[in-house]
Amino acid sequence: MSRYVITITPDNDGAAGAATAHTTVRVDISSGQTRITELTVQAATGGGLAPADLPPVDLDLLIRALAAPTAPTALPPVAEPSEPSEPIEPVQDIEPAPRRRSRKSAAKKAAAAKSTRAAKKATKKAAVEDAGTRAYRRMPEPEQVMDVYRETGSITAVAEHFGVPRHTVAGWARRLRSQGHAIGRQ
Repeated sequence: MSRYVITITPDNDGAAGAATAHTTVRVDISSGQTRITELTVQAATGGGLAPADLPPVDLDLLIRALAAPTAPTALPPVAEPSEPSEPIEPVQDIEPAPRRRSRKSAAKKAAAAKSTRAAKKATKKAAVEDAGTRAYRRMPEPEQVMDVYRETGSITAVAEHFGVPRHTVAGWARRLRSQGHAIGRQ
């Protein structure tokens, strides 16, 4: 068969006043391609259909069912193998050679790992810059910070000495005061 007419009429379980739709699908598969040549949806009453009244028809599934291949034809019988003219020698057990990664493969893997590390580093740097946050700067040994503070006498000068922002040294000073050192506000 190469043409089908499919009629779909929902069963509304006898519901009074329920709108019904009559769907007709005409399908042609004579050209080797499955094509819908007609799709009609008609209201059973003259009042028309609301979008919710349209029948839920999966046309793709319907078309695929019609285009399903026919049953396979029987395969020709398999010929019996003939007896070999020469005796077959038994195969010796040979251990397979260990698989070695090619140099190209190893080089590609190394390059990928390197680019991954570089990408992670760039992402971390971009995240710090984008977020407006500052990179953490470790405080040198407390005595070293206190020596510079005693020489210079100000938090700002300590920041210039260590090459960090003033707010960083202010944080160091809070920590040093909690440890009992006299720095900054007195």
